[in-house]
Amino acid sequence: MTEDQIKTFMKVPKQRVAAFLKRSGWQLLPQEHSGTVWTVQDGGEREGLCTVCDGARGGFDVGIDYQDLYCPEHEDPVAALVYPPRGTPGAEAVVRALCSRERMRPKELLNALTLERRDEVRLYLHESLFAFPVQAVVYEHAIHDLFEILRLCYDCAGAGQHDDALTYSDVIFAAPDEVTLSFGRPYAEETGEAAERVRALSRQAAEQLCTTLDGLHSSERDRSVVRQYATGELTLAEVVGPEDYRPDAGPQRGLWDALDTFRHQTAAFAHWRFDRGWDVE
Repeated sequence: MTEDQIKTFMKVPKQRVAAFLKRSGWQLLPQEHSGTVWTVQDGGEREGLCTVCDGARGGFDVGIDYQDLYCPEHEDPVAALVYPPRGTPGAEAVVRALCSRERMRPKELLNALTLERRDEVRLYLHESLFAFPVQAVVYEHAIHDLFEILRLCYDCAGAGQHDDALTYSDVIFAAPDEVTLSFGRPYAEETGEAAERVRALSRQAAEQLCTTLDGLHSSERDRSVVRQYATGELTLAEVVGPEDYRPDAGPQRGLWDALDTFRHQTAAFAHWRFDRGWDVE
């Protein structure tokens, strides 16, 4: 983390940082306790089954008083920070806490806080797309496939032949193992029905990409329900398979297949992040 990065963070409007914290699941403690302390609970997928969250709250008899269904393991805060900070050291502490919690590098956090006029879906790959020197045809195929994915996202959002939403968008190779799909929007001064439609289509296209990626990478917990053996032990029983998330037809099916082909033939997705651009008046 550099001194310039800390200075950039301190210049971000406080309302925007507060909105980012709320968007990421952080909660401001009540005013009577502190007007600057934010906490966050563990939002990740739980390993194994929890007696309280999966058992008692699901109506299973697990020997817990039903009057007290608070789960300290999953409802106690796992991190805290102070914002607005007090000086440069405090700002650095906030950046470090956010980067650690959100699995972001400082430059990625600053990008998410300063991103305007577009949404970005960042795809982090398990392996590098290219090993240099790379043949041009390999590079060309990857570009073609990614732009096709981008086009299908807009098709899913309902873009028609006369919509120019796709012209605002782009594919960016941020690193050998990182690709950014950018869903651009018109400038704020561009008004009218066409501009508003492009803004709506771009947001919907980005959201559709993330929804499809989530479906492609469904977990056992996503596909299962909780059951209880006669012994009282809780278990997960799978009720749908990964293939059941695949859309039946239409552009949603095309987007699913394009992403599935890309991850098997080009590079698998390690994880991804959706950075929503900020509206600028």
